[in-house]
Amino acid sequence: MRRPPSAALAALLALSACDWVKVEHTPSQFYTQRDPARVDQQDDSRELRARVRNFADELARGNRERALTALNPSEGVLVIGADQGSGVAQIGPRGLAQALDSAAIASPAVARTPDLRVEVGLRESTGWFSAPIQFMTLAAGAPPQWLRVSGVFAQQKGEWKLVEIHLSRPWAAPDTARADTTRRDSAARRASAEGATPPPRPTNRGRE
Repeated sequence: MRRPPSAALAALLALSACDWVKVEHTPSQFYTQRDPARVDQQDDSRELRARVRNFADELARGNRERALTALNPSEGVLVIGADQGSGVAQIGPRGLAQALDSAAIASPAVARTPDLRVEVGLRESTGWFSAPIQFMTLAAGAPPQWLRVSGVFAQQKGEWKLVEIHLSRPWAAPDTARADTTRRDSAARRASAEGATPPPRPTNRGRE
């Protein structure tokens, strides 16, 4: 009397009847190579860009409070305003509100940021921006106004806060082909030809 084959022998017989399947590894170039830090950097850059754009749009509409909300200033934000006469930095959201008032942007208007630049550190918690903002007033025949804005954001408790901002009024329309250029910010240039509204010239009282 024959003994039934053991379970191990039955398994070997079953495997021998099957074709062996060769499994090849997927080449690494077919995987999506995404650095989490770089992805976060791109997301943060888009957020800061949107904040600056919203700031310009709300300021053009005359909504100062919404413009402040867009920038999300910290309690100790350092503000250097567009008022040439004072030359004194201000502190806090109230100081930023006063600086915006001193810029005297006519509204309603349409805002353009032709050369908005935003940079965020790859593995840092800071970001900076710079932009010449053009305000095209809706009044017939009114020339556009320019406001140059630059500043620094920092991550505080998981959200971006404005910690420093500098507002200035250029003498003439900025050359938007190059960022932060001062070559055309000269009182000697014909501002009217560039379509800008120049501020009054400062007086040199110390000279005779």
